[in-house]
Amino acid sequence: MADITLKDGREITFDLDLMTLAEFDALRDPITPRPEERAIIARACGLELADLTGMGYLQYSRLIDAFIRRCNDPLAQTEAA
Repeated sequence: MADITLKDGREITFDLDLMTLAEFDALRDPITPRPEERAIIARACGLELADLTGMGYLQYSRLIDAFIRRCNDPLAQTEAA
């Protein structure tokens, strides 16, 4: 089951194994450059970076919210958002 469904109907299931522990730590570090953060998130979402950065702000916010919830409880069963 998808973690979130985008406005265009694409279902996103986060693959947190595509993110290393070092990258996860970098996401939590406030000095990590934003482009690096976005590249890590895009890969874990199975999206091209251009797809992520080309999203509308509200859709991006929903995606990030779902991503953070998933990262906070990575072993939880996925649910549709």
